[in-house]
Amino acid sequence: MSRIAFLGLGRMGVLMAGRLLAAGHELTVWNRTAAKAGPLVQRGARVADSPAAAVDGAEHVITMLADGDAVNEVIFGTGGAAGKLATGATVVEMSTSGPGAVRDLRARMPEGTTLVDAPVKGTLPQAEGGTLDIYVGGTEAEFAAVAEVLSVLGNPVRVGEAGAGAALKLVVNAITATVPVLVGEAMALADQLGVDQGTAWDALAGSAVGGMAARLREQNETAGLPITFSLALAAKDLRLALEAGAAEAGVIATARRELDAAAGAGLGGRDFSAVVAHLRAKD
Repeated sequence: MSRIAFLGLGRMGVLMAGRLLAAGHELTVWNRTAAKAGPLVQRGARVADSPAAAVDGAEHVITMLADGDAVNEVIFGTGGAAGKLATGATVVEMSTSGPGAVRDLRARMPEGTTLVDAPVKGTLPQAEGGTLDIYVGGTEAEFAAVAEVLSVLGNPVRVGEAGAGAALKLVVNAITATVPVLVGEAMALADQLGVDQGTAWDALAGSAVGGMAARLREQNETAGLPITFSLALAAKDLRLALEAGAAEAGVIATARRELDAAAGAGLGGRDFSAVVAHLRAKD
């Protein structure tokens, strides 16, 4: 078993950390809101009061944070992890932070340590069940060093050198975060044309975006469902895609503007499916 530090206990992170505990790993956790660590502490995790304290003696350090800026602050900021990383430790960056941020972080790692990128595809059910797709960027030796730990969380696949995992995650999320905008515009068109709402949803469920359309319908019609992917994070991921080279006049840019507008209307903390109702409500 490994000594692991897990930094960031959001909706995904707390489930992933729980799986590492259940697998028998020695786990220390840190989160800005320490209370979120409570259930993990009850199960045997140790909670640290700073990233530096969390990583002291750890073989693997997993970061699951909002973006590259947050990862940079946790590693290199005041009380950051960098000052206490053990020689030979590997930071496994599992956030969606973009390839440029990953390469910058890796270049600044203390001597004798390294960082690999390993962002995930999947939401809460996959995190809980350990079936996440994990895109790993790093050397073959680095992948071999983290593969066993990552296998507890899902299916790790080496997709290239450092930054390759982060790049592939942007490609995948360019689709994931854009489809709700397309569906929202289609449903707005159905409203304008007088098509029955249920009939329109049923037809979209049988279209090329069928699975996503069914999920978006459920989120829009059923109160109290958990947030699977926040609208603010979806907008952030499309911003990263544009910074990485997506066409400024393309579909991704349009989807990012609509998500930003929805976030500006107070929907940023909602599930990203909220953009559908936002678009349908537009004049």
